Amino acid sequence: MDPSKISLAFYSDEYSEAVRRYVIKELHFTGSPQEAVETCKRESDRYAILVLDEETVVGFFVLHGRAGAKKYTNNRKALLLRTFSIDSRFQGKGYGRRTIALLDIFVKEHFPNTDEVVLGVNHANVAAQKLYLHHGFADTCRRVTGIHGEQLVLSKRLGRK
Repeated sequence: MDPSKISLAFYSDEYSEAVRRYVIKELHFTGSPQEAVETCKRESDRYAILVLDEETVVGFFVLHGRAGAKKYTNNRKALLLRTFSIDSRFQGKGYGRRTIALLDIFVKEHFPNTDEVVLGVNHANVAAQKLYLHHGFADTCRRVTGIHGEQLVLSKRLGRK
């Protein structure tokens, strides 16, 4: 992996086949990109985002506006990061770290009124917790109940230029 070739992009139908072939071996911590894309098409405040290594889809997540974020924060300028995954065929190569590192820049560019990104991470998903905490997210000490149990609410404040 060449980190300079990793980018984040809004989903478009030209990637529908790549998303259809996306592989997640452990769906208990995340949602399916295929289902998430369909939900994003129906809900105007959800945005499907692709993680690309050049033109290859290696990861996926959704940024959800106020309707999603309000369960996690009272901040009206927050976005919720959800359904984050790296395709199982590409895991262990640093794509997750690189994605989280690029997130601030992407959000600042495309959602300039946003000053916080929040997420819920399953209490049993220690690897994901470490990834987020290492990249500037903080445990808010809030807990919410998700489909698969208790989630820690993590938050990252975004600096402004």
